[in-house]
Amino acid sequence: MKDLAGDTELPRPWGLSLDFYTMDQDYSVQDLQFDIPIPGVELGDPSDIKATNEVMHFDLKADVWLTPFLNVFALVGKVDTDTTVDFSEAEITGLPFELGTLPVSFDGTVFGGGFTLAYGTENWFTSATTTYTTTDISGDFESSVDSLTIQPRIGLISGNWTYWAGAMYLDVDEQHRGTIELPYIGDADFAVDLVTTDHWNYAAGVSHYFTEHANLSFEVGFGNRTHTLFNFNYRF
Repeated sequence: MKDLAGDTELPRPWGLSLDFYTMDQDYSVQDLQFDIPIPGVELGDPSDIKATNEVMHFDLKADVWLTPFLNVFALVGKVDTDTTVDFSEAEITGLPFELGTLPVSFDGTVFGGGFTLAYGTENWFTSATTTYTTTDISGDFESSVDSLTIQPRIGLISGNWTYWAGAMYLDVDEQHRGTIELPYIGDADFAVDLVTTDHWNYAAGVSHYFTEHANLSFEVGFGNRTHTLFNFNYRF
């Protein structure tokens, strides 16, 4: 379907990419359960519990332009995550001491895929990328993490440079089950469900095309959630 693009020069169809991604964000506690062997202990509103999340992720991605406006891709990578659940402002009745913080750290293998819809000319472009990932986790707890991202962008093309602004929508469902040692009590079973507090943040980026085969991109995200993204892409 390249005839739909007229005389516009199209990128080479196949691509391999290396991504390095970091992110800091706040979580909301959707549900929390503790098996505390003390009669009368009750947890208050889970929304009063503060949680933060730090992510470091890298992956290898393969993609192909099926049409001039549709790119599909698959990825596999590694993720290292530190999540901290802070009970200092939570309402807990019947407990003679504070729970403090619950650190949940894990790493795992990420699998995912998605697609990009794009339209543009030699001077500008607009695009929207949707990605779904799931993570095979190893750690001290029984855990699962699934995420959905949508990234709309609009940008300018100037020679070998591309500049863009946009946003990122992120919906994460993170669940952990296991046993943790509490002060004065010992081991206690727990289950916590965490979700993204702020679904949207802003983003801006720049890309340089060294040749028609290779380009390097850098993006920063800002707002209530921050992220950085480095991408090296080779096309053939």
